[in-house]
Formats: sequence, C-alpha cells, structure tokens
Amino acid sequence: MKKERPKNSSQSYKSGLVQLHYEIIEQFTEAQDKIHFKLVDYGSADYKKAVALREEILRKPLGLCFTQEELEREKEHVHIAGFLGQEMCTTAVLVPDGDAMKMQRVASKAQFQGKGIGSALIRFCEEYAKEHGFKSIYCHARDTAVRFYLKNHYGLEGEPFDEDGIPHRKMRKLITR
Repeated sequence: MKKERPKNSSQSYKSGLVQLHYEIIEQFTEAQDKIHFKLVDYGSADYKKAVALREEILRKPLGLCFTQEELEREKEHVHIAGFLGQEMCTTAVLVPDGDAMKMQRVASKAQFQGKGIGSALIRFCEEYAKEHGFKSIYCHARDTAVRFYLKNHYGLEGEPFDEDGIPHRKMRKLITR
C-alpha cells in the first residue's frame, strides 16, 4: 500500500536534490486552509509588503503608484494582512469615520482571487469594526468589484463616481450586534 504524502511537503535525497510538493488551492475553506489575519504596524516589514501588494494589484495596472503623502496619511489607519502559512496573500486598510469604518485598499494576490480569501478578509474587517463599536462599514468599490461586495451583503449607496480615473460605487453594510 502506497504511503500518502502530506499536501505540502518536501523530500530530500542523498544526491542533494530536494523535491517540493504543493497543493493548489482551488477553493479556499477557512477551516481547512488555516488563513490567519493580523494587524500590521505602520512602517513595519509586513506593512511594506502590504503596500507592495496593494500597489501591484490596485495601482500598477493604472500606471500609478502610492505617493509618500498618501502613505504618510496611513499612520493612524488600521492595517490588516492575511497569511496562508508565511505568505501574505491579502490586505486591507480600515479608516475610522464617525460611527462608520471605511474599508479601503482591499487587495489579494492574483493567484488567490476568486477563491474566498477576499470574503474571509472582509469578515475579519467587519468583526474588527464591530468589536470597536462601529455601526457600519463602507467602501468605494471599483465597478469590477461591485459583484464581490454585493455577494458579501453590501448595499449600493448614491450614484456612480470617478476615483483614480475609474468608475466606483459607494457600498455599505450595517454591522451592529
């Protein structure tokens, strides 16, 4: 009977060769895939990785990059990152706004998009906001992300508007207990 190999493992051989085995995540399952989220300190190594991820996904396709002034304004914001093992795969920024929390700069690495990781990040952000006494959470969603937020029970507010040269919609979810 063949011994089953762990999903993610490595095998070393006498020749010095190391063989790595990876499982490709087709659909993320929180209980099974053990993603963990954490708050990231402004200016830390993880913060810099999060900025690089946001820039890669959100800015470079538009020919833009974050300015030093934009990043300076993030000092008082809440930075969240999600990790599968040691790999940062998703990130978001939360900004207090009265009794609401604005969720912005939500980004997931391309290979993790469409697998449920973004939805897990959104739930983490909502729980954080709820635990800190906020009544709702909102975002400015790009037109391409509206379906994602609708699927996660966000409602549309107001008319479409332009931000960074692309159409957006304001979307909100009540999060009171």
